[in-house]
Amino acid sequence: MKQYNHSGSKILVVDDDATNLKYLLIRLTQAGYEVTQSQSGNEALQMLQTFLPDLILLDIKMPGLDGFEVCRIVKAMEETEDIPIIFLTALTDTIDKIKGFQAGGVDYVTKPINFDELNARINAHLTLIKQHRELKASEAKFQMLADFSFDFEYWLNDMNKFNYVSPSAKRITGYEASDFENDPALLRRIIHPEDREKIWKDIESGFDSTEPIMRQFRIVTKSGEIKWIAHKSLIITDKDGKNYGRRASNQDITTLKLVEDALRQSEQELKAANHSKDEFLSILAHDLKSPFTGLIGLSEMMNNYYNELNSDEIREFSSGIYESAKVIYALIENLLTWTRIQSGKLEFEPSETNLRDAVRDVVFASETSALKKNITLLNEVEPGVSIICDRNMLDMILRNIISNAIKFTYYGGEVRISAGLAGNFVNLVIKDSGMGITAENLTKLFKMESIISTTGTNKEQGSGMGLLLTKDFVEIQGGTILIESEPGEGTTVSISLPLHKK
Repeated sequence: MKQYNHSGSKILVVDDDATNLKYLLIRLTQAGYEVTQSQSGNEALQMLQTFLPDLILLDIKMPGLDGFEVCRIVKAMEETEDIPIIFLTALTDTIDKIKGFQAGGVDYVTKPINFDELNARINAHLTLIKQHRELKASEAKFQMLADFSFDFEYWLNDMNKFNYVSPSAKRITGYEASDFENDPALLRRIIHPEDREKIWKDIESGFDSTEPIMRQFRIVTKSGEIKWIAHKSLIITDKDGKNYGRRASNQDITTLKLVEDALRQSEQELKAANHSKDEFLSILAHDLKSPFTGLIGLSEMMNNYYNELNSDEIREFSSGIYESAKVIYALIENLLTWTRIQSGKLEFEPSETNLRDAVRDVVFASETSALKKNITLLNEVEPGVSIICDRNMLDMILRNIISNAIKFTYYGGEVRISAGLAGNFVNLVIKDSGMGITAENLTKLFKMESIISTTGTNKEQGSGMGLLLTKDFVEIQGGTILIESEPGEGTTVSISLPLHKK
């Protein structure tokens, strides 16, 4: 235990007996104390207005104010309330001792005085008051710092009661500091139910360890908001190793957690996107390879054997080159459009558009492809139906869907385009009588990593990339797309687009 040097400590002796005063003056001075004397309670109280001793030796039986009354007055004054008072008395009755402790005394020494006993008691109480004042000064420093802290600070003693709670408790938890002081169990209750058992176990075990506790956990505020807290706490001991509980600092790291989660999510999405793009480019390269093979092969044949080819063969080879070039061009055009969408460089310019007219224009442009397979294109959209859309994007949507319908419809089949109102939207339906799509392939239609490239009913080539673009264009317009199909039963594509209200 720390040893205190009490030499020079100020002691006020109050006794109406001159002999006792003289004896105590000599012995206490010899022991190294600075002694001041008083022969009455009134005189002692007058002296305390200008002189503050470290300890008071107070006789009980005195004329005028007795020792009990003097003690009560001393303890009632803010400047002197913490001065230890030892009673000097010949009284041995238990009731008198209780009365003295109730008045504020800390100890008794009976007359005749045994100085060694008195000196031991003086030393003990001077040590206690110095320890108390050091702790009080430490608490004051802590409170001054904690009161201005942006974090939720508290000092929890080993009985799980609060010595201190900082004002920032309300900013972070929604509860006043007094709420925690009046209800110590509140600290445990605000910990998120999923974190509570583990975290509270760590906090309680911290009273038996000198190691700091550092944890991150969630709390539920008074308003029901969930916040993330960075908790740091450390056992508080004095120079002698006495435990005064645990001091904790709780920092609101909710924003930091949200940023971390967002970054982690972005990282995962970026990895997934890169993987999808790798798969997409691999599929695209495969789809480009086939028409390029045909283009190179046919052009090589014409270049090497042009003198030996008749007109029918030249026409056949030229037609194959033309079809391959169209496929390659369509793939490249789709790729460039998709790139512009991904980079946000594709302009969106919505305006009122007559849906029947838009369908008519695309049907007209698609008739050549349809005639090759004797497919009937039916525009059943009612006149006067207007939507809000980007006309260029709508044209690409219709071209992609109608060209796919022609591609996968058998010779002599039909493609019907109709529309119906559905609240604030127009539901555009393109239905073909083609080969249909399996349930497994339906789930892959709009996924970049699993683009489906299927040969048409007349061995037409192409890429599934057009559907990706179509979905993007539809969603840019504020609409949705749905594809329903059964193998051998044809395919129905339903696209909802915002209705223009007049």
